Amino acid sequence: MFVFIDTAVKGCNVALADEGRIIAIHQEPIERGHAEIIIPIFEKLLSDNGRKPSDVQHVFVTVGPGSFTGLRVGLTTARFIGFTLNIPVKGISSFQSFSCGVSGGKDRLVLVETKRSDYYVQLLNSAHKALSEPQCIPTEGISNFVNAHPNAIVTGDAVSRFVDEHGAIENAHQQDMIDLSAVAQTLCKADLETRAPEAFYIRDADVSQPKKKTV
Repeated sequence: MFVFIDTAVKGCNVALADEGRIIAIHQEPIERGHAEIIIPIFEKLLSDNGRKPSDVQHVFVTVGPGSFTGLRVGLTTARFIGFTLNIPVKGISSFQSFSCGVSGGKDRLVLVETKRSDYYVQLLNSAHKALSEPQCIPTEGISNFVNAHPNAIVTGDAVSRFVDEHGAIENAHQQDMIDLSAVAQTLCKADLETRAPEAFYIRDADVSQPKKKTV
């Protein structure tokens, strides 16, 4: 059995799966407060389905990009579970998570929200494998990047903002939250390339410099 944890993008998302089938999923549509509820959600999913922590054999976790605070909560929780149970922990990107929510054989151009005027962007194929390097593109350049991939499905949680700023696009597939069932099902099939469970940052966190005191 494995547990999948995502707190990098909107929501507190936890899924349990075993022997190729999803046992339970839970999505809490929050943007803050992940740390207070993530372990209770995990424990409740186990108890509600007659499972115990020792039944978990693998942990998967979204490593970003996304909310700096949120993704650290997910990573810390995943590592804690892995360390406590002495089981492997593997990471997937937010781009892969959103890609799983799209069906069909077309490429996916994933736009992930930055909460700023720019966009996290990566092009993936229908097998959720990267076709481009991940980038952070400012709003004045994002339209050209999207238009350069006219056959790709444009998806992710920043699609609606793109439409508001640049107008409607064909093949748009907005996802306010990841399709948790689709991600878990893809993990059941072992169809996702994984990475080390380390934070995947494309740009540095916003840090306010202390103001100089005037004498």
